[in-house]
This record gives sequence, structure tokens and C-alpha cells, in this order.
Amino acid sequence: MTEERVMSEAEAASLPIDAKTISATVDLVLGMSLGTSKREDIDVRVGQLTGFLNLLKGQCLGEDEDQDVLRLLGMVDRHLALSNRPTRRSQAHEAFNYMHDAAVFASALLSAYTKKNGIVAS
Repeated sequence: MTEERVMSEAEAASLPIDAKTISATVDLVLGMSLGTSKREDIDVRVGQLTGFLNLLKGQCLGEDEDQDVLRLLGMVDRHLALSNRPTRRSQAHEAFNYMHDAAVFASALLSAYTKKNGIVAS
């Protein structure tokens, strides 16, 4: 995997959210299985999900967030820490598990975002 530039919260908060694309990517990832997934595909999805998580995180940060969303944001922050991300030397199952967890977090944040903004993600 290549090292990614992590966008600032201000940058993430200013970008539009494409709920349909995020939802479709989450569904795709949750439908993948370790035995039939290529490492290259896992790495691509990890990159996409990391970007989505940063976008959603920027949109969900706010003083009006409830405790559950704030707790979720803390878990996402820990998940996104560079020291927790898979590298080229990581085993395929580690990268797959990271990808899967990122999809679950993206789904949860997307749900919080759409609920807060009255958006239907179909």
C-alpha cells in the first residue's frame, strides 16, 4: 500500500458526501470473502474506505452530536491511526479484517450522517 495523505477535518467537512457510492462500496466489501479476494482488491477497498471514513468523520464532528456518535468517532479515530493500518507486509487476513472493520465503521457513520441530515441513502 502506498502512504496516503490524511485530509484535515476542515477539508473533510467541506467535501460533499456521496451516500449512494459509500453505501455501495460498504455493501461490496461486506460481501467479499477472504478466500476469494485478491490482496490488490483489499488494498484498493481499504484506501476507498479510509477516504470515506475521513469524509464522514469531518461531517459528523459537531457540538450537537450525541454520546453514541462521539463514541463511534473515537473508535474510528483509533481505527484510522496509521499504526493500525495494514501495510504491504501485513498478512492478507489482517488487511481483510481491517477492510471489513472499516466498512462497518463507514456504514455506522453514514447512518449517523444521513439521520442527522435527513438524507435517504439508497
